[in-house]
Amino acid sequence: MDISCLAVGYLETNCYIVSSGLDCLVIDPGDDAGEILSVIRDKGLRVHAILITHGHFDHFMAAGELQKAFGVPVYIGKDDADLLRDPGWMSEYMSPGYTAPRDLRTLSDGDTVSAGELSFQVMSAPGHSPGSVCFYSPGVLFSGDLLFMGSIGRTDLPGGNSIAIRESLAKVGRLADDTAVYPGHGPSTTVGEEKTSNPYMD
Repeated sequence: MDISCLAVGYLETNCYIVSSGLDCLVIDPGDDAGEILSVIRDKGLRVHAILITHGHFDHFMAAGELQKAFGVPVYIGKDDADLLRDPGWMSEYMSPGYTAPRDLRTLSDGDTVSAGELSFQVMSAPGHSPGSVCFYSPGVLFSGDLLFMGSIGRTDLPGGNSIAIRESLAKVGRLADDTAVYPGHGPSTTVGEEKTSNPYMD
């Protein structure tokens, strides 16, 4: 598995281009579609799907444009899907010209998303938003804004829930300590490191 990370948009969201051979998945294309497209085309990758960890604008702004370029579905947790169709309160923070994805598919806990030899299990992870999800493959977790190095996602935005996020973090804490964590913002870490040093992981 090869993982390329681009910090996109003014909030520097981590967009991940995850590939095995030429097959790839794009996770959280928050902005800068041209930059993402350039990396994918330079590597000659075949995009199978676009995965969104949660429905906040800085994680999906480029999804519609990438979908148009590659003709692939966009996946998001079922309880956040409406935020892509109608961003509502987030609209004032978004770049003009946002295009909602046409082929939007919803995910539930335990679903699997695959591309060639890549396979990720969907972990429901509400708290930062109602429909937040993580994508897990043995040894690797894409955590969105659930878990960061030394911190966690905020719960004071619409749909946030401080009790739910604790339960979601407990799920992550049950993964193997050497599981690499690729968050929505900031540097990567491991489950073990966060259990040792992150005050929110108890």
